[in-house]
Amino acid sequence: MTTGQSGHDHSLAIRQEIQRFESVHPSIYAIYDLIELVPDAHIAKQIREHVVAIEDSFVNSHEWTLARDVPELHLGIIGSSDSGKSALVHRYLTGSFMHEESPEGGRFKKEIFINDQSYLLLIRDEGGIPEAQFSAWIDALLLVFSLENEESFSIVCNFYNRMCSFRNMSEVPKILVGVQDSINDSNPRVIKDVRPRKLACDLRCPYYETCAIYGLNVERVFQDVCQKIIQNISMKNFSCDVCQHTTENDVKFTVPTVTKNIQLHNKETETTNSLKVNISEKDEDCRSIHNSSMPNDSSLLNDNFHNMQNQHGELRSSILTPTTIRKFRRKSNIFTPSKKEKYMGEMGVGREIPVKQGYLFKRSSKSLKEWKKKYVTLLEDGRLTYHSSLHDYMNDTNGKEILLQYVTVKVPGKTPKGSKSYNAQDSFEFSIISLENKTWHFEANNAEERDSWITAIEQQILSSLQNSDGDKKNETDAFKMHCIKNKVSGNDACVDCGAPNPDWASLNLGVLMCIECSGIHRNLGSHISKVRSLDLDDWSAGHLSVMLALGNDIANSIWEYCLNGKQKPVSDSSREEKEQWIRWKYEDKLFLPPINPNISLGKLLIDSVCRGDMRAFTLCLARCNYEDINISVSTEDLRTPLHLACATGNLAMAQLLIWHKANPQNLDHEGRTCMSYVRALERTLDNSSDSMEMQKLLEVLEQASVSGMDDVDTSQY
Repeated sequence: MTTGQSGHDHSLAIRQEIQRFESVHPSIYAIYDLIELVPDAHIAKQIREHVVAIEDSFVNSHEWTLARDVPELHLGIIGSSDSGKSALVHRYLTGSFMHEESPEGGRFKKEIFINDQSYLLLIRDEGGIPEAQFSAWIDALLLVFSLENEESFSIVCNFYNRMCSFRNMSEVPKILVGVQDSINDSNPRVIKDVRPRKLACDLRCPYYETCAIYGLNVERVFQDVCQKIIQNISMKNFSCDVCQHTTENDVKFTVPTVTKNIQLHNKETETTNSLKVNISEKDEDCRSIHNSSMPNDSSLLNDNFHNMQNQHGELRSSILTPTTIRKFRRKSNIFTPSKKEKYMGEMGVGREIPVKQGYLFKRSSKSLKEWKKKYVTLLEDGRLTYHSSLHDYMNDTNGKEILLQYVTVKVPGKTPKGSKSYNAQDSFEFSIISLENKTWHFEANNAEERDSWITAIEQQILSSLQNSDGDKKNETDAFKMHCIKNKVSGNDACVDCGAPNPDWASLNLGVLMCIECSGIHRNLGSHISKVRSLDLDDWSAGHLSVMLALGNDIANSIWEYCLNGKQKPVSDSSREEKEQWIRWKYEDKLFLPPINPNISLGKLLIDSVCRGDMRAFTLCLARCNYEDINISVSTEDLRTPLHLACATGNLAMAQLLIWHKANPQNLDHEGRTCMSYVRALERTLDNSSDSMEMQKLLEVLEQASVSGMDDVDTSQY
């Protein structure tokens, strides 16, 4: 069987398994609801334990249905119950935000594509303190904490230290994740940027800040960690294959390259303990190395991974988590399948969890006007479906749907608005009427149930209308602009005088300002500040990415690092005072922090790009000249900072470098351009939103290349 055929077969098997896995959830949830109605607490507890046992067994259904050669990736997630990890997982699996946390965690399945190969991703959100079985099971680990919760940061460190006692965690790919979901005016950020970056250096792992509300960096975190799993396991197998070939040809044995379920020796445990997290350790000059010397041949990685699966399939343990009581339902990875196939890879395969579901009577549209019992579901994507039975719904057969975007709900016999009573002849009916006057009649068992359905349907109608902006690009850009105004830290006030609700921006500085300060910025000249209106001007993808990546707080941490006794103006200050301040700040650069004199600006710039550190990157740009912007990594490695930004897909950094005269036509030591790096990265992505981001980056590079270096300043702004 060819690799392509194998990948296709695996994909089909994985999709069927996830459908099978998710199809049981409506019944499980219905049983949990019924358990709440059992008056005898002891009997209710016994029933719950049996249901949990059934659910736990079904979690491992892939072990019954899938062949051993289907590649699995085991991802563990640890963090406190209020760290935001449940919302992070839910956003990744469903594309929507879920506010409440699930104390007992959950187990989920998703199909992902890496290097055109289908994998079954098994996600285990650990609800409590990680134990030995969990530590042995994982292929990679996400350490999640909330940026507004000091305790969650300490807990994730303690959890990791505990795992170090069970296994050598230095061999496990890791990503540290800081969650922004709960940050607001009344609940400010308490974990400053330097602390998690120091921890990431200690752990030798990347650090991301995510927001499940808006989906910022969520896909990137999971994509990155899955890539690391495949590279880690494949390279272990590759190393072992080399060792095997050096032995005698007639000697064959299985090299124990994966020690997931094998007890570690004391010596290994002692080594592991030395790698435990200690927040009080002295700081070291740590730099993350993003460009490893892994093989580029994706087929080699896939083959090695399959070999690992075949050799050590028996070592894969059950993913059962011994939790006997469910206080909350697990959040499933059921999702809304888009009619556009390009979203199938992004979300996986499954069925959406209905907002509301149950039996209603529906009046037939035929001449007999019979009332027939239907199983009705209301979905978050603005659809109401009905099937002849629950069985048909589970099998997704013989169903019909109503699109709620352009319908209204009416109650026959309802008294005028303001009255507290309904018509005495009320039979608990309600009707859904479309713009074409097509009508669907439903009937509930009682008035309370009818009102509950009407409320839920009207809410979904409202949500559909709010999200019905046909042009997806405009909708996305509007959403990003909303984030720039309301979500980016410090953007609620003018960057220079503190006036509230600024509606002007400086593109290359990445800040928002009031209209008076914007006039002063214009007088500085476009080589210092490029001024745009948030509401009146057009915004490209590159512009938006820079504004999202920076913001007033980050910019002022650089441009106002040390005021040297100067007094910052306020909104009521005179124009002369504001102009003097702005010229000191951006023209004379009086308040910038000092630069390490022992390291060249070009090298500092390269380091900041590799680490994705926007603060250090902004400081370097403020001081760099043309030679620094276009410096090479070394005499042997001719990659420039723009090459590195493109290799990591960082649109904001790439756009800023181009604005500062980086040459997009520079070639590296292998003759590759910046666009070559973007196209190579795009081929590794299985997510449509990330691929779209790479297309935007290509557009920025193409525009810069066509414009030429002489007039790039005027053409790019």
